[in-house]
Amino acid sequence: MSLTRYFLWFFLFCFIFTCICGVLAALLPTGMGGILTIVPYLMAMILVLYKFLKQQHRAPTDQERKKITLGFTLIFWGYNVFFLLVGLLIFAKSDPDIWQNFLLYIKNPQFMSVVLIMFLLIAIPLYILTYWFYGKQAQRMADKMFG
Repeated sequence: MSLTRYFLWFFLFCFIFTCICGVLAALLPTGMGGILTIVPYLMAMILVLYKFLKQQHRAPTDQERKKITLGFTLIFWGYNVFFLLVGLLIFAKSDPDIWQNFLLYIKNPQFMSVVLIMFLLIAIPLYILTYWFYGKQAQRMADKMFG
């Protein structure tokens, strides 16, 4: 069975919730918006599982679970990096120093180590949570929904 449509649904849901959380983050006091970083991923993950269960009438197999977990992770981080670069390019048109400053930060080992640590602090728990959620939790949901 192809999981492509679920990956597309995940991307769509993730994108929509990212836009919503971006607006909410702008309305929150400074520093509070970071709390909303993982909300789009979690919401999309839950909605796609619900969609999967409704369409397949079963929980994902172990092979599907592994593919889904890896796929969701790659989609989420891939689109975050892509839109980071798009945002930089858009703002760099009006102020070329933005791009130069970004390149300087990337060359700074301390900055990159902080970025890597922050990435791992978010990526590892999300990966583990997705793997767990699409396993026993999905099976419990399927049993409750379909008997």
